[in-house]
Amino acid sequence: MKQTTRLACALVSFVGLVPLVTEGCSDTAASGDAGPATSASAQPKGAAPPQPSASTSAPPQPTDGGADASPSCDVALDAALKPIDTVSTGAVTVLEESGGARLLFVDATAGGPAAASTNPRVYLDLGTGRRVEVSDKAARTSSGWDLALERAVIFTNSGHGGPGVGSAVYVAKPFADVTAADAGGKTFPTERFVDERCAPILDPGGALKTSFDGWYDYDAATNKVTPKTGTFLVKGAKGALYGVAVTQYYATSDGGGPGAAGANPRAPPSPGA
Repeated sequence: MKQTTRLACALVSFVGLVPLVTEGCSDTAASGDAGPATSASAQPKGAAPPQPSASTSAPPQPTDGGADASPSCDVALDAALKPIDTVSTGAVTVLEESGGARLLFVDATAGGPAAASTNPRVYLDLGTGRRVEVSDKAARTSSGWDLALERAVIFTNSGHGGPGVGSAVYVAKPFADVTAADAGGKTFPTERFVDERCAPILDPGGALKTSFDGWYDYDAATNKVTPKTGTFLVKGAKGALYGVAVTQYYATSDGGGPGAAGANPRAPPSPGA
């Protein structure tokens, strides 16, 4: 393990380990653990653009790292992703580096609940901890980014998300305890946003279902998002392995908080800091 990177994102705060496994190393196996169960019965207001009604059961994942939807599903994918042909101006800031850990603030608010569907996603390079200057439309053919964020929806660069080999699987361990060995026995699913009938694949709250599905609990009474404990192992677009633990959904740009509702998240102190 080279270095840990903690990511504090707007509307999604999470922590990331920088390469547990270097690019080109194999980190997949025959079977995988299920991610955390999604207990939310409703979606946080503005967390994702409304999606048409469809089955939420994902079809079998392709094993070659690519999407298997036919070209005729392009219209359905555009309807699900609502790509914007501009680059996000959401801030990505290194807040601290200590004990081999990097804490980032990432503003993925996408203009707030009312404007989220008309604002582009923030695209991250997990290796550098920097925002990638790419639009939603260009991201579909770019392997230069690892994570896409728009409010509560996070996905990796693979399949319907992009041309990379990205993915994410949940590990029920604290961030500081996760190592590359935790990837053993895991299957990393390719991102699939529409099924073979071109119908969108949605979570129980009606948002796009991704490999980060179930990363938070949602309280309908307070309209608040609370990240679940545990860590996601994340494959970058080019195969590097990272650990990402979403720790807080609301934060201010200095890493404090709470920020505006549904705005900025925060990650915890670096291990040993």
